[in-house]
Amino acid sequence: PTLMSLLCISLAAAPSYSSAVPPRAGSALHAATAGRSPAAVAVAGRRALLDVVVVSAAGSILAGLPLAASASGGATAGKYTTIPVAKRRYFGRVKQGVFEFLNMGGAVEKGDFKSQPVTAFFSQTIVSTSARQKSGCAMSDNCKVKEEYSSRWEDLQLSMFLLGNAFRLDSGKPPEKVKQVKEAKAFFSEVEKLQRAMRQNNAAEAKARFASATNALDVYLNDVELPPTVDDVYSSKADTKVPSLCQGSFCV
Repeated sequence: PTLMSLLCISLAAAPSYSSAVPPRAGSALHAATAGRSPAAVAVAGRRALLDVVVVSAAGSILAGLPLAASASGGATAGKYTTIPVAKRRYFGRVKQGVFEFLNMGGAVEKGDFKSQPVTAFFSQTIVSTSARQKSGCAMSDNCKVKEEYSSRWEDLQLSMFLLGNAFRLDSGKPPEKVKQVKEAKAFFSEVEKLQRAMRQNNAAEAKARFASATNALDVYLNDVELPPTVDDVYSSKADTKVPSLCQGSFCV
């Protein structure tokens, strides 16, 4: 029932307010009616009951909502809202990054650190900012936005961080204390060590670091509700486009 229907039902069922006022409204009613005429008492009784019905009805409606929605903790902390939004935004990018990271495994195993899978993962090949002309700006060099690039490795770090940070349940907790962010950083550290080993052409160390990085990645994937690295979902490219979320004609 709606709040208005609850009000109508409650008021229709209580024509005599001297006996229909709930106990928790009694003290307020007594204070409001002391020494007043019967007509004033009736008006005060109606108002007191109305206050209680409004509070009770609102409480009933709120009680029907998902608990986590009221415990979201803000734009970066919600269990009910933020996590689904983060999944929609970053799952595809994380999956693609994991796909390309795992694709380096064969090259690392062979010690071929200049192979296409390795260079593709670390090279600046992703357009992060498209070249464009600023709107409402005179024709000059300052009005032009230059095209910028990032690597799949850099994009994976960013998307893993943002996805992991969405899992914090306390808005007051800094990102570095969120479990999923810590796990992401552990993976980042192992990949940096892998890069160092490859630059030094240390095949044995590179193999060990790739294995350690994969283990760290599995820990993270489990805690952001993604499949482990052995899953077939990472055997092909992922769709990195953010799917639209629509309700009726409204889409985000």
